Amino acid sequence: MCEEAARPHIAVSAAHWKAFTNIDDSGIYYELIDAVYDEYDIKYQTSTYPRALNQFKANNADIVVGVYQHELPDAHYANWILDTDLPIHIFYRADETLPENEKVNFKGKKVAWRAGYGFSKFFPDLDASYSLDNIEAGFTLLVNKRIDYVLDYEENFVENYRERIHHQVIREGEKLYLAFRNSVKGRKLAAQFDRKMSEFRENGTLAHIYGEHYSRSELASFSDEMPLDDFSSQ
Repeated sequence: MCEEAARPHIAVSAAHWKAFTNIDDSGIYYELIDAVYDEYDIKYQTSTYPRALNQFKANNADIVVGVYQHELPDAHYANWILDTDLPIHIFYRADETLPENEKVNFKGKKVAWRAGYGFSKFFPDLDASYSLDNIEAGFTLLVNKRIDYVLDYEENFVENYRERIHHQVIREGEKLYLAFRNSVKGRKLAAQFDRKMSEFRENGTLAHIYGEHYSRSELASFSDEMPLDDFSSQ
C-alpha cells in the first residue's frame, strides 16, 4: 500500500481515436505510454481533441497525445515522434469527380472537418470551412448538398454512406508527437520517452505494440539522432 501511494503521478490527455486511445484506457498509444512510464500512476483523460488541448493549456495535463508541433509551439517535445499520421482524405459526393494526384481547388467551396483538427494549416486556399461535432453529421450535410467536401481519415468513413460518397487521399500524413510541459518535469518525461523509444525499437517492443501500423508509423526508420524542430526549443 505504501509503495503504491508513493508512486509519482502523471496526467495524460488525448482525443478518442479508435484503436489508439480508447475510452477504457486501452489502445496502441496508451499501451506505449504505460510501457514507457511504468513506474508512474497514469491518469488518462480521453475526450475530444479541443478539450485535450485545453486541458494541457490549463495545466491539467502533463502530456497531450498525438499533436502537430505547430499546434502547441510553447510545449516541449522529445526527439522521437509518436507516429506518422494517417493520410488526410477528401470525401465528396459520388456524382462528382475530382482530379487524381492533383491539388484540389477549394475556391468557392464549403469544406468541413471535425472540431479541433488543424487542417486549415495544410490548405491555405480554403474560402469557407466549418467545424463538425462528429463525422456522421458531416456526411449527412455532404449528401444533402449543404457542403461540398469533408476532410477526415479513411478509418472514420461510415460504411452506410459508401454508395453515396467517394473519397481519395488529398495529403499524406504528418508527424505526430507527444507534447510535454516546458518544465523540469516535462523535460524529464520527454528524455525518458526518447530513451525508452530507442530501447523499444531495438528489442522489438515497438513493432509488437504498433502491430500492423508499425510500417506506416515510420518508427522503424526514424533517426533518433535527428535535431529537434525549432518548435521544440521554445
